[in-house]
Amino acid sequence: MEAVQRKKILVPIFNRAHYGRLRSVLKAIQQHPNLTLQVITAIPAAHDHFFLNLRHSRPHSWRLALPWYIRARLLSFLEWFSPKALWQSDFLIKHITADGFTVAARVPLFLDGGIPETMAKSVGLGIFKIVDVLKKLKPDLVFVNADRFEMMAVTLAAAYMNIPVAHNEGGDVSGTIDESIRHAITKFAHVHFTATETSRKRVLQMGENPAYVFTVGSPVIDWLKTMDKRIPDNLLPGIDIKKPYAVIVLHPVATDTSEQNVQMTANLIRVLEGLQIPTVFLGSNIDGGSDDVGKTVRAWRAAANPSFAFFAKHLPPDDFYRVLANAVVAVGNSSSFIREGAYFGTPTVIIGSRQRNRDRGKNVMEVGVNVEEIKKGIEAQLRHGRYPSDKLFGDGQTGKRIAELLATTKPNIQKEFHEI
Repeated sequence: MEAVQRKKILVPIFNRAHYGRLRSVLKAIQQHPNLTLQVITAIPAAHDHFFLNLRHSRPHSWRLALPWYIRARLLSFLEWFSPKALWQSDFLIKHITADGFTVAARVPLFLDGGIPETMAKSVGLGIFKIVDVLKKLKPDLVFVNADRFEMMAVTLAAAYMNIPVAHNEGGDVSGTIDESIRHAITKFAHVHFTATETSRKRVLQMGENPAYVFTVGSPVIDWLKTMDKRIPDNLLPGIDIKKPYAVIVLHPVATDTSEQNVQMTANLIRVLEGLQIPTVFLGSNIDGGSDDVGKTVRAWRAAANPSFAFFAKHLPPDDFYRVLANAVVAVGNSSSFIREGAYFGTPTVIIGSRQRNRDRGKNVMEVGVNVEEIKKGIEAQLRHGRYPSDKLFGDGQTGKRIAELLATTKPNIQKEFHEI
């Protein structure tokens, strides 16, 4: 009997949040007898494009950034003699390989700056390198997740090279430019995995073939069901984890002005200063406007040195989930507070428009960006306390469903619009 040809599935993991959410998919693909997993990651552009990076990056401090750019480029030169030198120093790659996955390639993509200009240019730069990676690895299908701008670069490269695209968590709605990117990826994708039936209906409204639109749940729930949610004693220096604490993740709204992002951040800080509850304050993503959010938080930290707050740029995925699971309230505008927060039953206050109209559980209260609304929202959730775990986004079997569908689904590369 002729052996079944394994289908090569390429999965780009370009940030810590995506890795935390997709581990069950990676594991299921890796273990499937008819699939071969190819993982690629992304790194700052400075590693491979020193002068191009100097020209197009917009760091908040050239004095601090330039030595880092030089070090990054030197690390890349060291790869000629020690291929793993760069890989062993990269936060994301270390976690991926520690979990038993192999990184097939890494893409120099991110320009420094956290403004709309650098976000747009990163997409263009990413396409150049991603095309080279696709030519080398020759995947049979590319699996992209959600709504990040870097996923747009992967999708465009694959589409123009006639490589089928599978899209996870399409059909959601939210605020900021993420919604436009998500729907654009849907129109390029050949196979669609939605988290809820409501999202599936939206994908069908966009003219996609019902035969290739599957409601599978959110794969992050698979991982949350099995992980140890206890927080290590030394994880949050200065915060007594035995006492109630809040967790904050505030991302910029890329379609808002700089002034609006600064004001939103400043208003949240005013509320936290008034409440004075122990607070874990985590950094934002690198979307346009992140520099405004970051500068405002850094200025507050330098001026006030709040003793009630623990600051970190990011945490490893499992540690982040542990912090979220045990918090008495989550405040900001992270989609994790909606998806993972619903499963944990963590009381959540979503600020502003970034997650507007996204499906959510009963644990979420949405407020505006002024001081009084934020304060009332946090106080109301503190009074309410924990919510029952909500299974809206999955039952813990999503990764296996996705792997099986990837193995058996054979879409046409030429898409057609399906009328409702």
